[in-house]
Amino acid sequence: MINSHVHLDFDHIHTITENAVVIVPSIGKQNWQQVQMYPYFALGVHPWSVESHTQQDLDTLEYLIKCSNPIAIGECGLDFAKNIDRSKQLYIFEYQLQLAETYKFPVIIHAVKATEEVILLLKKYPKVTGEIHGFSGSEVQARTLVDMGFYLGFGLQILNDKPLRLKKIVQNLALESLLIETDDHANPNNLILVAEKIAQLKQIAVEDLSKQCDNNAILLFGLQ
Repeated sequence: MINSHVHLDFDHIHTITENAVVIVPSIGKQNWQQVQMYPYFALGVHPWSVESHTQQDLDTLEYLIKCSNPIAIGECGLDFAKNIDRSKQLYIFEYQLQLAETYKFPVIIHAVKATEEVILLLKKYPKVTGEIHGFSGSEVQARTLVDMGFYLGFGLQILNDKPLRLKKIVQNLALESLLIETDDHANPNNLILVAEKIAQLKQIAVEDLSKQCDNNAILLFGLQ
């Protein structure tokens, strides 16, 4: 199974099983070098990190994107649940969307309490596709993003009893739009729990769910 979003370079993350296929996004200049040790990595600036990044850092990001062979730009996006300068979040997110359009990379997007604003910005860049990781928006927003060519990532939050809204969204989404992930949870090997839960919600075999999610990741990120 392909883990579409896992921060393996974080100190608290456990070792993954041998031969696991994972996509490791960066969060900013603090780990642009570290993530490059993994076969599949993304380079970007997370909304939590924007205040420590200058235009010179963004220029460095562009250089690395051109020279380091990432599979995507990210983790980038907007997080309006945090007390972080919204204008700088918007500027740095849009800058990365421009890079994605220019260099033809998918984006890995973090959207918290800002899904509508993310959609509005994405509409300015109709050629850009990618993943909304850890999706937390509404069903209407989910359909809008899928219609725009985006995939929606779901992780261990789907195991909780309370997010009935998310479970309904997963049930109603086409398999061809789903990705599975563990994000920054300590044990990335728990990806199987995510797959099992989504397969249960979709009333299909976990092997069929895993195969389709793998195909989705391969198609989106151009994995070999």
